[in-house]
Amino acid sequence: MSEEKSHIHYGGLDNDILRADAGSDAALRSGNVSMPGERDVVDQATEDMMRARQQHEDAVRAFEQKASQRQMAVPTNDAQVKAKLREFGEPACIFGEGPYERRDRLRTIMAGRSAPTMEAKRQETTGDEDLFYTEGLEELLEARVKIAEWSIPRANQRLIKERRQRTVEDPLEYEERVDRFTGFLQKSMVAEVSQVGDERPLTQGKFSPDGGLFCTSSWSGFIKFWKVPSCEPTLTIRAHEDRCNSIAWHPSCKGAPPFEGQTVRLASASADSRINLWCLTESQPLGVLEGHEDRVNRVVFHPMGEHLVSTSHDMSWRLWDIATSSELLLQEGHSRPTYGVAMHPDGSLVATSDLGGVVRVWDLRSGKSVMPLTGHGKQVMSLDFHPKGMFLATAADDHSVRIWDMRKRRCMHNLLSHNKLISEVSFEKGEGRLMLTSSYDGTVKIWSTTDWRVVKVLIGHEGRVMGADHAPSGNAGHHYIGSVAFDRTLKFWSTQGKAEPPPDTSYLA
Repeated sequence: MSEEKSHIHYGGLDNDILRADAGSDAALRSGNVSMPGERDVVDQATEDMMRARQQHEDAVRAFEQKASQRQMAVPTNDAQVKAKLREFGEPACIFGEGPYERRDRLRTIMAGRSAPTMEAKRQETTGDEDLFYTEGLEELLEARVKIAEWSIPRANQRLIKERRQRTVEDPLEYEERVDRFTGFLQKSMVAEVSQVGDERPLTQGKFSPDGGLFCTSSWSGFIKFWKVPSCEPTLTIRAHEDRCNSIAWHPSCKGAPPFEGQTVRLASASADSRINLWCLTESQPLGVLEGHEDRVNRVVFHPMGEHLVSTSHDMSWRLWDIATSSELLLQEGHSRPTYGVAMHPDGSLVATSDLGGVVRVWDLRSGKSVMPLTGHGKQVMSLDFHPKGMFLATAADDHSVRIWDMRKRRCMHNLLSHNKLISEVSFEKGEGRLMLTSSYDGTVKIWSTTDWRVVKVLIGHEGRVMGADHAPSGNAGHHYIGSVAFDRTLKFWSTQGKAEPPPDTSYLA
């Protein structure tokens, strides 16, 4: 039986390592062993290694970003999320995006960059308010000077008349007199005449300046003239091949057909983007105003009678010279199609509205937008200045009428007038004791301008009421109102035939 040998080593292993290194050197010198050199070392990573490293770094970065996003305070209210997105200059809503996706997008944006500072917002706002001017025509300058020379004396006369009225009549006495008149209207105002106006829906109806005629426009392109108060048709004109959206009487037009002389008495606007000027003695227009790129919505004459203002779906309003049938001004400024237009009684200001709910008041003498009015939540369809010039009424699709004080430059009253779109608002010509509103709910309402309460609700149309207007002057002390509707009918409402005429109707005449 052999005995196992055990080896016991004492001391370090340096000698053994030296002997191993000596053996390696001998092997290298003999050429039997090859050691890797500097040429064989891989200095740069291969393409696969680079891709794998990049993927790893991206995964780590995404993980860290999501971890930081989870710790962010992101609003949960959708309205606040949209407001925050606007602060970052991002679209508030993307097609097909819901509230959850929108909030997740905001979280991603917040993780990538910080919100703009107050200084940056201030600089951006300052940059937006920079004024810019475009060179106008020489004819436009002449028109502005002429409007200024005409409007300033007129405003002075209006103020003198108001001061004289305050000295003659106490404000409380004036309110009592208006209350007596509105009480009479509440008891006496009835539908006097109803007539089928056209084969297609009517779009607008306006009394002539002297109150002797009532003109209607319709989708058929015809404009028709009716006697007041008998409502007998006196004249029919094929005004346009397309829908006729609006009509406007010239301020100096008086009398009844047959008319004499080649002077402009009426303007009509159509969906074919044209405006026709009529002398009402011929079947052809006296002039055609062309320039709008989309349908024309509303037209109105300047009180001086030499210019016309029109609004259109091309997001602009234009000033025209009637004598030359030429365009003097193409005014931009609305971001949505412009619709309503109203002229100040002095002729110094014009107010326009758009389908975005914004109203702008422009100074015709300088060309500046002097008063932007924001408050309506939906499209503003109609507006009108009070005859005394201190109030502006705006009617919108949000079922409300807002009364703006032009002196305080803010909204004084917000009247929830109807339960559907309000198609037109207008003040009584002359003294401005009443305000009229028509709506798609089929009603016409009369309001008192002293306390802004409803005096009378006129119910009779079977369809939505497209427009209504006051007769400029009373007939033997009686009040007339004309309305047109989608049911193709026009109606005259009056106090004619009642035993008691309204008291003090000739006061301040």
